[in-house]
Amino acid sequence: FTFPAVMKNQYLVWAHMQRRHDQMSPELKNDLNELLRHSMKVSQAMIEVACMREWFGTAQGMIEFRRCLVQALDIKSSQLLQIPHFTEKHLELCRKAVPPVTTLKEFLALEPDQRRKMTQMSDSESLDVESLCSFIGETRIKATIATDDESEIVVGDVAAVTVRLFRKHLDQGEALGPVHAPLFPGAKFEEWWFFLVDSGAKERIVHFERVVEVERCIEEKLRFQVTKAGENNLVLYAMCDAYAGLDHKVELTFHAHAEDELVRKMPVHQEDEDLDLQPTLFQQWMGDLRGDESEEEAGSGDEAEKSGARYRKRFAQKHKEEVQAEPEEESDASSSESE
Repeated sequence: FTFPAVMKNQYLVWAHMQRRHDQMSPELKNDLNELLRHSMKVSQAMIEVACMREWFGTAQGMIEFRRCLVQALDIKSSQLLQIPHFTEKHLELCRKAVPPVTTLKEFLALEPDQRRKMTQMSDSESLDVESLCSFIGETRIKATIATDDESEIVVGDVAAVTVRLFRKHLDQGEALGPVHAPLFPGAKFEEWWFFLVDSGAKERIVHFERVVEVERCIEEKLRFQVTKAGENNLVLYAMCDAYAGLDHKVELTFHAHAEDELVRKMPVHQEDEDLDLQPTLFQQWMGDLRGDESEEEAGSGDEAEKSGARYRKRFAQKHKEEVQAEPEEESDASSSESE
C-alpha cells in the first residue's frame, strides 16, 4: 500500500464501514485496528470542540460517525445490521413485515416469537439475536426543569434540567458490560451525550454533558442561565455513541418572568437578624485595640499625676525653707547696724 498515510487511513475507514474486512491483508487489518483504537479519543475531542463552539449539528454528526466506527456501519446503512447474523436478506424480510420494521427500537419492541418468525433464522442464530436484545434492553429518559429553592423562574436565574436515564433491563446494583461490536478492536463501553439545545432558528448548544456511568439509574444536571423573558423552548437530545437507533429527544417549555415583573421576598430568620446586632470580627479587634490604648493612656496619666505631686511637694518644701531663712538674715543685719 503505497498511498500517503492520510489517504490510506481514509480508505481503511471506508472499508471498515462497508465491512470489507475479508478483502484486507493481515497488515492492513492491523493498521485498521490501530486506527480504530485511537479513533475514540480523536472523535471525543472533535465532539467537545463542536460543543464549545455551540455547533449542535456538527456534534450530532460526529457522534453518528463515532458509532459508525464502533458498529462498522456506513452512514446510510440500516440500523438492523447491528444485530448478529443480519444480512440484506433479513433486512428485506423486515421491510416486508406487517407493520414494517426498519429501526432498532422497532425490532427490540417485538416479542421473541415475532422476531424469530420474521427473520426466519435458525435456533442458534435466534439465540444470539435474543441475547443481544436482552443485553441492549430498553432505556428511558426523563427530564424536568426548575431552579433551586424557587417556584418561579426569573430572568437571570440559573436553571437546571435534571435528566434521569433508566435502564429497565438491569436490576439494582447491576452494571452494563462492553457493547456488542464484533468488528471493533478491544472493549468499548456505552456512553451517552446529553445536549440541551435552544430550538431557535440556529440550533445552539446551551449545555452538554458526557455520561460514562453504566449503572441502572443515572442522574445528571444541565445548568444554564435564563436570559429571555416569556416563553422559552429547549430540546434535550440524549445520544448513545455505541448503538444507532437508541437516541431520545425531549422537548422542554418553561415561562420566565422579567426581573421587574416578579419581586421576590427573601426570608430572613430571626437568628440571622440578631447577627446584624453583633460586632463583626474587625469591630471586635478594633474594640480590643482601643481598650489597650485607653489603658495605656490611663496608666501614663497616673504616672504623670504622681510625678507632678512629687514636684509640688519638693517645691513647697524648698519654699518653706527659704521663708524660714529670711528672718534670720534680717536679725543679723540689724544687730550689725546697732554695733
